[in-house]
Amino acid sequence: MRTDQSSLEEPLKELALYNRYGKAVYRLCGTVFYDYLGKPRGVVVGKAVYDLRGQHRGFWQNGVVWDRMCRVLGYAQEARLKGLSLPPVEIPPVPYKNLPPPEPPAEAVDLECPAFIPVWSMMRLDNLLPT
Repeated sequence: MRTDQSSLEEPLKELALYNRYGKAVYRLCGTVFYDYLGKPRGVVVGKAVYDLRGQHRGFWQNGVVWDRMCRVLGYAQEARLKGLSLPPVEIPPVPYKNLPPPEPPAEAVDLECPAFIPVWSMMRLDNLLPT
């Protein structure tokens, strides 16, 4: 298991993303979020997370998915977060074959990351990227 932060900063490999209970919800393949049915659900532009309609939904930094209020929504298995204990992860389901990746929305730009708060968001990771 790799724990260096550089591997979490650059979303170049496929990472399973887990919710606050350790259940796999999304996969980050390159810069595209996929669900486990193979459907693209959103993209990362810099550190900003957008849904496919181009709405800013949160941030991706150091293996952690943050909502727009700077609270934790989910995490990759290798993530470490000072001040918050992340639960053990369940084995993710076998994913379906991915549909072709979408183009990032034209209005999607990298945004400045605010100071993050190491507490769980009230929003569920499942609801971050609507269909």
